[in-house]
Amino acid sequence: MIWNAWVLGLIIGQMATAAITAVAFANALRIVRNWDTKSMLPMQLDLEHRSELIATIVSWSLLFQVFSLIVFEITARSLAPFVPGAMCTVGILEAQPLGWPVLFLKTAALFLYGWWIVLNHLDNRVEGFLLTTFKSWYLIVLFPLILTDLALQIGFFTHLDPAVITSCCGVVFEVEGEGFGSSVASLPPKLTMVGLVGLITALVLFSFVLRRRSSQSGCIAYALGSAVGFVLGIAGVISFVAPYVYTMPALHCPFIFLDEEHLNYGYLVYLPLFAASFFGISAGILVAIERRFPLLVTVSHNIRMQYVRWSGLLWVVFLAAAYGPVIEFWLATGGKADLFQVGY
Repeated sequence: MIWNAWVLGLIIGQMATAAITAVAFANALRIVRNWDTKSMLPMQLDLEHRSELIATIVSWSLLFQVFSLIVFEITARSLAPFVPGAMCTVGILEAQPLGWPVLFLKTAALFLYGWWIVLNHLDNRVEGFLLTTFKSWYLIVLFPLILTDLALQIGFFTHLDPAVITSCCGVVFEVEGEGFGSSVASLPPKLTMVGLVGLITALVLFSFVLRRRSSQSGCIAYALGSAVGFVLGIAGVISFVAPYVYTMPALHCPFIFLDEEHLNYGYLVYLPLFAASFFGISAGILVAIERRFPLLVTVSHNIRMQYVRWSGLLWVVFLAAAYGPVIEFWLATGGKADLFQVGY
């Protein structure tokens, strides 16, 4: 067991949001059982007032859950000095079987929590409580996820053993090594670079087309492309972005460049990647909502077009951040050297 201020802060914060969400969960159950917009009974009026208050509270609670992914990474990194063999976040995740499951769960939950906030934003822009029941069902589904997230984190930090020697990122992301991390690190850098820049360029151009000729099918295609862009973006970070940041072709760790030694450059890469993917996929989510609730089409259309615009701009930011170290290396070597060929 290893506890410090970061661990306590993260766990207490998540316990507080879980408690708040539990109250909202109980009210969501009441809403799905008793909601009737045609009724003028006091119960319906009470539910309407409760739904507005709960929506505001849940939005802020889920927003904290979204940022808890960053806090979790910082917390894990802060424990590295206490675990033999751990040089960064990877070593801590490797030190306990729940490490990687927690990270992957929190990554997926980030999108799921964010989409509830998107739906609530849309619902607030129209009259008639059109999405209240739908949001309540969504919250009922999210609540077990929040509890699972909390339970796994407690289990992870509680069972960290400082006496156990763990693997460092050099082993986990070793080129031609074993495991999924090594497989991603072993992707051909040049091919990954070309594929990533090609896909993102296509997404940016597509976002401009959609802003002029908007269509639901186009937004769905853009959402699918953004999902692929997220996966390929993570692969690109491991394959070539990280090595160029470190100027070390053998070091593919996707976490070290988040620390102060590298001026927290990783945030400049990850934040636009996550945001561009989120807003791009959200455009497709809103199309599905429009088809389920036709009365929302006008308002939803304006929001999803805004999301497409934001997504396109953020893809450009990610592209600049991801390829900045590559361009800097080429300029420093007079454009004649390839990091993966010079081998230093």
